[in-house]
Amino acid sequence: MAERILKPDYRGGGIVNLMASIAGRFGCRTGYAQLRALPAAALRRHRTIVLVVLDGLGYQYLTSRGAGSFLHRHLKACLTSGFPTTTSSCVATFATGAAAERHGITGWFTHLPELGAVSTILFARPRVGGPAFGQVGIDFRDILLTGSLFDRLQAESFVITQRSIAHSDFSRANRGNATVLSYSNLGGFTRRIVSAVRSARGETFISAYWPQIDHLCHHRGVGHSAVTRHFRELDQSMERLSARLAGTGAVMLVTADHGLVDTPRSRFIDLADHPLLSECLSLPLCGEPRLAYCYVRPDKAGQFKRYVRGRLRYCCDLRSRAQLVRRGYYGTGKADPRFAGRVGDYILVMKPGWCIKDFLPNEKSFFLKANHGGVTPQEMYVPLIVVEP
Repeated sequence: MAERILKPDYRGGGIVNLMASIAGRFGCRTGYAQLRALPAAALRRHRTIVLVVLDGLGYQYLTSRGAGSFLHRHLKACLTSGFPTTTSSCVATFATGAAAERHGITGWFTHLPELGAVSTILFARPRVGGPAFGQVGIDFRDILLTGSLFDRLQAESFVITQRSIAHSDFSRANRGNATVLSYSNLGGFTRRIVSAVRSARGETFISAYWPQIDHLCHHRGVGHSAVTRHFRELDQSMERLSARLAGTGAVMLVTADHGLVDTPRSRFIDLADHPLLSECLSLPLCGEPRLAYCYVRPDKAGQFKRYVRGRLRYCCDLRSRAQLVRRGYYGTGKADPRFAGRVGDYILVMKPGWCIKDFLPNEKSFFLKANHGGVTPQEMYVPLIVVEP
């Protein structure tokens, strides 16, 4: 019998529902239930909502390694991430208010059948390399399957993100008509938030994104002292920010896109070491190293399933696209017709600590010390922190 895997709560306990509450506060609907822990009615007394997304800050990290911190003291609820538990898909959820079935961003490598390309979706370019889609006349708003939530809110909107990605194709499509403010360091991040709050002329929504926890975990490991030091610095910055927002009528909602798990080198599966599996595939692996999408040649489907269930059963569970869609992993509504092509025929759901990767001929092999995208509690559960200055 197949092992049960964690699924996002789209009916009132996930990040998609948090966005439904924010949308409801500003006069629009997303098609998803509002967050049980924080419905729109609870936000109406605040003129300004500041949503701070701390990339990689998992609920379990906050409640264990961050216990007693300023952010932990203001913890209100545990939410589920999206599916997969990865930045590209979850940032799209924060920007559109929709789950992956409707926005269509399904992982770091997303297959775009309409372009005949496997893409590195955050960079909006083909995985194999070459110019970004925008440089060859492709509008990323046509790749994002639903429009930006910022364009529907009855509020002035700001997006605060790091300078290196502030004007990328992915960022422009997701932010819609919101005003973008960029920064290059943590001090600039908090100053931009304060500036946006103080310049607001009426009801205002501010979405601010900080990437460094995720970056450090990837390259050092979740338990590394560098991650601990940065969390403490970030926590102190959030406490000072709260003090600076006192009296402005703002509420600060702090959450994350996902958490991470350590992935030791000994638990990496290199597809090149499995030629009988590789020959079954019609495309490179897509999705994430911890949730890999396999596009399988029809005449090799039997061989593929036998190989995974026999040779790789110790490190992954096999699911079909139909199973995961039917059971509501990518959302509970009506999927966009183009969504199905962006998820493989089969999905390798990796067990704790395990990853699978392939490398194109022009790609250098590399292995990160921590990853996300999978379905462990460390990856799936994120905090909701509510600070009312």
